[in-house]
Amino acid sequence: MIDKLIASPPPNSVVLSFDEKGKTPIKKFSGRKWTNDKHYRIPYAQKVKGLVDIFAAWDPHNKRIYYRFYDWKNAYIFIDYLEWLLNTIFHKEDIYIILDGWSVHKSHAVKTFAALNPRLHLVPLPSCSSWMNSIERIFSRIQVEVLDNSDFQSPLEAIYTVTAFLEKELNSS
Repeated sequence: MIDKLIASPPPNSVVLSFDEKGKTPIKKFSGRKWTNDKHYRIPYAQKVKGLVDIFAAWDPHNKRIYYRFYDWKNAYIFIDYLEWLLNTIFHKEDIYIILDGWSVHKSHAVKTFAALNPRLHLVPLPSCSSWMNSIERIFSRIQVEVLDNSDFQSPLEAIYTVTAFLEKELNSS
């Protein structure tokens, strides 16, 4: 069903692949750096400068990503993101959001919000099938191309860098 929804969305609708990259610690990340005499090692136990949660929805047809940063994640934060998304995609289009099995997505508050917003259609992925969610590939790119081998001084610096990456690499197409 999900493959069919992505391949041919219903008329006057947009299909988005959603996930959250949660609790990303802002610290000195290790990366792929080699030296002639020894391996480059970053200790796992180190001071964390803050945490960032990235909520993002990828539109594979228009090659556009809708993202926001939070410092926490729960059902009400997810609803805030959905409300922002409904206001951002202000067309009269229905919005189909493909999402994983996080318990928040099935919460009473989220179900009530979706029921009160008929443009919004939440489409759950089958269990153990995160590979079907194309946003995961984008989060992988963020990890490899932005976070790995980084040493941000603050969560704000990380947010600016991830934002620049997303705008340059994804929303410019």
